[in-house]
Amino acid sequence: YNELICLANEKINLGKELIEKLDPLANIDGVQRVQRKISKEIKFLEKVRNSEALSENHVTCSNLTHYKYFVEVLLRQTNIKHVDFAVRMEDNSVLRVDIVCENGSKWIKVVARNTKSLNNAARGDTNYGAKSVVDQARNFVIAASNNLCMFKPPQVIFEFLHDMDEEVLAELKETGVQVICGPIQDVPSVQDEYELDVLNLDITTLLAYVSALTNGSYKWTFKEEILTEQARSEAIEPVKPILDKLFEGKKLICCETAIASFNEIIGLLAGPGEKKRSEELLGKIHIYPDVNEIPVMLQPLKIGGKIKPRSLKIFAFGLAMKAVTVTSNEGFIRSATSQGINIPVYVHDARALTENKEIDALPLT
Repeated sequence: YNELICLANEKINLGKELIEKLDPLANIDGVQRVQRKISKEIKFLEKVRNSEALSENHVTCSNLTHYKYFVEVLLRQTNIKHVDFAVRMEDNSVLRVDIVCENGSKWIKVVARNTKSLNNAARGDTNYGAKSVVDQARNFVIAASNNLCMFKPPQVIFEFLHDMDEEVLAELKETGVQVICGPIQDVPSVQDEYELDVLNLDITTLLAYVSALTNGSYKWTFKEEILTEQARSEAIEPVKPILDKLFEGKKLICCETAIASFNEIIGLLAGPGEKKRSEELLGKIHIYPDVNEIPVMLQPLKIGGKIKPRSLKIFAFGLAMKAVTVTSNEGFIRSATSQGINIPVYVHDARALTENKEIDALPLT
């Protein structure tokens, strides 16, 4: 029994280490939820250990083995977007994706079950109506095809701690998932495949690109605090070099609504330099009519708050044209995300037109 207590203590310490390893990632969606689940496993083991009801099953069947492998896999990923992410299926059931990374273009399921258990499950020998790993793979592929990232299904990867039976492995690969078994392997990045060559420019991006702030004149303290904040931000992280790099080799498009609104704002607020730059920028942009119908993906969005009709038109145009929308309209994106809608976007810091405001501003010394 003392040996069993030692094994339980090892598991408890492992759980505490895993929680610590996840601390630097705590701001990623879902990580704190996983930490709470690990904490629950620890508390259960502590409870049975302290009540002297500890059995071998309590130690060998602990989910901490799964979480150990999960954390190993997680720490190898880049651009992690979600962890333990719930995806709603067509039948209203929920599928949980362990790791969503590379900005949404890769879904990973981590499997730490032993080979015998997996092979039995694949043959239908499961308890309590549990799905086999092959059925799970099929569901993942269906869910990925219904939740596009940059207009393509995310790459689905099943990572197994143990080697798989060749027959089960072949069945898994037939579903369309990529399978990794046993020792750690490097998986080629899929991000480059998702880079699109068409960018839809929002009004906020057009304004930021031509603003005096982003074109060298940012050393000012303005009467409006928000403009001073933007000037400080520009000094630290200039926006135009970021946009220039993003625009390189891309086709730039705008809808008529965005261009009309941009021209109106330029006419009212822009200084001479900003007006000149706006003419130069418009010469590089392909302008198309607005879309008549809102794409299906955006139809559930409720107008109100940060979801303005004009913005909806611009984002709808981007989706219809299969383009990434470049914007600083974080409010719209946050509202859409909170309603379960993920729009392909590139978000940059906001910059207003400031040339005519310099008259009343104080120069920074």
